[in-house]
Amino acid sequence: MSSEIISQLASGQLARLIPTVADSKKEERATSTLLASFMVVPSFAMSVLSDAGAAIGKRSKVTCYTEVVFKSSDKGKRPRPDGLVVINSGSKVWTALIESKIGSSELTNEQVEEYLSLAKEYKINAVITISNQFATTPTHHPLTIAKLKTRSVELYHFSWLSLKSKAILLTGAKGIEDPEQAYILSELVRYLDHDSSGITSLSKMPSLWKELCSSVQNGVTLNKNADYLTDSVSGWHQLLRHLSLNLSMAIGQPVDINLTRQRSKNADLNFSEDCAYLVKESSLKAEFNIPNAASKLTLSADVLRRVIKISMKLEAPKDKSRATASINWLSRQLKSTSQDNLSIRAFWPKRIPETMASLESVLENPAVLIPPNVKELPTYLEVVRVVDLGARFKGAKTFIEDVSIQFPKFYHDAGQLLTKWIAQAPKIKEKDSKESLIPTIFSEASEAVTSSFTAVNEGVDNEIQTLKSNQIPE
Repeated sequence: MSSEIISQLASGQLARLIPTVADSKKEERATSTLLASFMVVPSFAMSVLSDAGAAIGKRSKVTCYTEVVFKSSDKGKRPRPDGLVVINSGSKVWTALIESKIGSSELTNEQVEEYLSLAKEYKINAVITISNQFATTPTHHPLTIAKLKTRSVELYHFSWLSLKSKAILLTGAKGIEDPEQAYILSELVRYLDHDSSGITSLSKMPSLWKELCSSVQNGVTLNKNADYLTDSVSGWHQLLRHLSLNLSMAIGQPVDINLTRQRSKNADLNFSEDCAYLVKESSLKAEFNIPNAASKLTLSADVLRRVIKISMKLEAPKDKSRATASINWLSRQLKSTSQDNLSIRAFWPKRIPETMASLESVLENPAVLIPPNVKELPTYLEVVRVVDLGARFKGAKTFIEDVSIQFPKFYHDAGQLLTKWIAQAPKIKEKDSKESLIPTIFSEASEAVTSSFTAVNEGVDNEIQTLKSNQIPE
């Protein structure tokens, strides 16, 4: 029962929506306001804590405490987590310790591992960390924690921006019917939006990003275990999460980083595969899932060429008789948009090389994409924007600034306008005379039936005549 864990507390207080703490204690203020919002707005608590493995439903009761200290026989310095979450769902109880950081403060392995040990001691289900650091998913922690520590206690991480994003999506989707709850959640968003809250977006890549760029551009053979490479991939993962959250808030729908099932479950695998890709291709690449979009959105950063490429690849129509008609199907969807630096790439069957041309030239003449003597239809058509960042690519801040601008800009200019091809339903075939097949079928059937009745009637008449001729005269 929840009373058992509460009885183990030496001190702590219920989370307050308006905490009475000094203005300088931004961390305590933000944590208390967030946890109090969990208690007041159940749908918000469900949206966040279900991602942390909590068994939470509409009838669950959420209780949150701040600045908790557990009873201990050890008279030395005792751990003091920023919060404790207790969820009662019938006879089941789920608990989690909260550790939060604000502003530029970052989590440390020592402190997180200390709380994991504390959670294990008191049979607490999970430890949740919150900071301005980003993680690809809540199960992919920004720190590398000893696996022994997470054998009996789950570890999750949320950025403050991800929590703000969830609150915005809930309020924007009108998912909260209670006006008081909706008001409180909107006030939480307003608070997290304010500069004084200490909540910040990603502002720069790791300091070793410049060293990675210089090494690649100077032809140095990369080592996947080098600090400048691993730090840069870690920064790339934070950037991906930053981009997905900002686009989520812009469109009012959740945007996710597309991962295979194996990479989603295994943060180490996700990290090592991106490191290997960077070593092999001198590039970083990721895909995003956008609700109801025509396709996944792909972002790549080519370190060697110092360019970023943003694209969406669609299956080409198969119901066209000419390649130009297939190409027009796509280009006309973008006719009214900004054609600035947008191109179309066509993929062809067999071993025909792919072709590429600017959107402007394709709109003027779709044949520019068709290779000589090719009569086949393209298999895929891709809308692409390649942006040359030049010297700004190396800059830890300028790289983040430019990608953060170009990523949503591409979706605005192209992505939101695209519609995937859907095969049309088959139609009833018509004769050359343009008469419907169905009337013909019925007409032929009617004639056959009439002919049959006529034959039967003639047979009956003949039988009657025969009988009459064979009758004995009276």
